[in-house]
Amino acid sequence: MTTTPVTARSGGEMLVAGPGGLPFPVAAVWRRALARLIDAITVFFIQWMLTVIQLLWFMDDVSTRWQPDPWGRASAAVLVYVFFHFVYTMVFLRWNEGQTPAMDLMNLRAVRTADGSHLGLGRCALRWLVGGASWAVPPVLFGGLVVNAATYLPVAFDRRRRTVSDWLAGTTVIAYDRDKEDPGDQPDEVLDEFGRPLSVRAQIRRKYGLLGIFGGIGDLPGRRRNQPPAGRQPSRDSRRRQDSLTMSATTRSASTRPGGGATEARRPGSVGEQRGESRGS
Repeated sequence: MTTTPVTARSGGEMLVAGPGGLPFPVAAVWRRALARLIDAITVFFIQWMLTVIQLLWFMDDVSTRWQPDPWGRASAAVLVYVFFHFVYTMVFLRWNEGQTPAMDLMNLRAVRTADGSHLGLGRCALRWLVGGASWAVPPVLFGGLVVNAATYLPVAFDRRRRTVSDWLAGTTVIAYDRDKEDPGDQPDEVLDEFGRPLSVRAQIRRKYGLLGIFGGIGDLPGRRRNQPPAGRQPSRDSRRRQDSLTMSATTRSASTRPGGGATEARRPGSVGEQRGESRGS
């Protein structure tokens, strides 16, 4: 049974059906445009890093032998970029509940226009088709920017602010903060290395984090509350802090009596005092 989309206005904002059939505001256009640009830059850096570490070792040879017009020597790089962009978009939209990393950063989520449910592989592919494939339009980079900007023209005539990609795939982009809006079961609380709870967004960044390109992302896995990390020894600083806390607690308990009077341990006197005592005796 299909749920009727919510199209009410609340405080000047258009509300549409979101996850669970709940009303959510339509996403701002500038947030969507910025998220699309951030995703495009992220894919570029992924490809650049893979080229630097020689995982794309064949690129130079292919670029030298195959230079069709109008891309020329950049043909191989353009095709590889479009492929990576397709895989990147498909994986995150389908298995990250309609959010790419940039959409999560900008608090956006793509849902079905009909009932606000999750996207299938077909809709994810249709959403990518216009904006993603346009990066191959010559001239390189400029052609992709122009086509992507043109896909936002229908936004001015649609109250749900849908682009050409949305119309083609039957989707709507809503304002969705994953940390606050979770219509399903709440995930188990995960703690960081200092015992502080991690937000859902922090867990996702730790898990994906630009696919591990930058050091320090994802190398400190969280742990469940009241569950010590298996096979992990505390660091030297942690042991020192624990010893300091234990000594402080022991000193406070030893220096205070039940009667309330504080006792001071007798310290041995100086050499002169010891000699005076010996003479008096």
